[in-house]
Amino acid sequence: MKILKVLAVLILVLLALVLFHDFWVGLTLQPIVEKQLTEAFAMPINIDGMKVRFWPSGRVYFKKIECFNPPEFKQKRHFEGEEVSIILDWEALKKKCIRIKRAHFKKFLFAVETYMTSRGTRTNTFIWYHNMGLDGDDDPAMNFPKHDAPSLDQAVAEASAKGKWRVMIDRLELDNGTFLFNDRRDSGQERQWIFEKLKGYWEGFDFVSGYTSPSFREYIRLEGTFGRHPPAKFRGEGKCQFADGNNFDIHTMIEGGSISEYSFLLAGLPGEVKGGVFDLRSKLLCAESDLKSEHILTLKAMRLGTPTVTQKLLKYPFGAVLMALETEKTIEIEVNVNGYIGDPKFYFFQAFTKAFQRALVRKARTILDDLRKGTTKVAAETPAQVRSGVGQIGNLLNTTFSTLNLSTLLGETNNDKHED
Repeated sequence: MKILKVLAVLILVLLALVLFHDFWVGLTLQPIVEKQLTEAFAMPINIDGMKVRFWPSGRVYFKKIECFNPPEFKQKRHFEGEEVSIILDWEALKKKCIRIKRAHFKKFLFAVETYMTSRGTRTNTFIWYHNMGLDGDDDPAMNFPKHDAPSLDQAVAEASAKGKWRVMIDRLELDNGTFLFNDRRDSGQERQWIFEKLKGYWEGFDFVSGYTSPSFREYIRLEGTFGRHPPAKFRGEGKCQFADGNNFDIHTMIEGGSISEYSFLLAGLPGEVKGGVFDLRSKLLCAESDLKSEHILTLKAMRLGTPTVTQKLLKYPFGAVLMALETEKTIEIEVNVNGYIGDPKFYFFQAFTKAFQRALVRKARTILDDLRKGTTKVAAETPAQVRSGVGQIGNLLNTTFSTLNLSTLLGETNNDKHED
């Protein structure tokens, strides 16, 4: 009987090991992984509910994984993932390659926060970026000359021989993502952009130390919402090559965005924004951090109040532009923004605002020119007793139109490097 009891216990133990193998292995490795990731990111990492299956699928599962910001940041978490499933290629490890066949995030938050210090800008993403050495130059021995660049296979072999690991992500999928950007660099105004309910994928990531792909081999596609009052429809997709740095060729679209919620982007408007919506279609091409972007901004049903104190300080023809805007229910404006995004002095949204101001004045000049021509035609075809009144309107438009001098009103200089 004792033998039967011992056998029964052994069978139960073996059964438990088989059935709960993923749990026990995950429980054993969880503190080790937490420690390694904390050291890698230089930020506290917390993992909950880790499971590992070595065979046959090579699956790693996290019920939750969190990365916490240092205390000087307002946002508590830098990123947070829930129900994260990762399929690894164990065989690739033998070839000094970390290959993720598929990564799936049921829910994910990524929050970028930046603020000014006495030494310059401090951003949470650059904490781990710097700690991992990603902002430093490769060993000169790992830089392959562009005129004699090896094939990908040759570069992989050379990197492996020098002890460098290859990192591949075949496909990353997202069900419900949130991207938050909180800009606190201007002490007078905190600015925030938020994308929610993001669903999509990113595929083709392949990093080899010292190697630069001659073409964009990655692809990304996301759709969701932008803003909250109300949430606007967002969609973006295109080719990219993030394995080699800031390289992408993507198209994005925002439909039904609230002008009131993001009025700081439209600081050039002649008055406080009381209502209205905007659509924004953008094409962004960036090669080695050199950005060239074209945007079509459509303003609809705008309601404007008196200029704010800040707006009154600007050299800007508010009365003229307001008159032009009030005559049009929908206005479409082309805005181009170019610059080197690797330059810490280049702020994309500030550059966008300045480019928008200039484009808006040009648009207003065109609208007022059409109004002036129309007024002159009406005056010529109107009975004499009405001409004097219409003529006064025409004189007003002529006076207003003549004041729209882009070079003086906006203080343009030949040194504007980040605007078109």
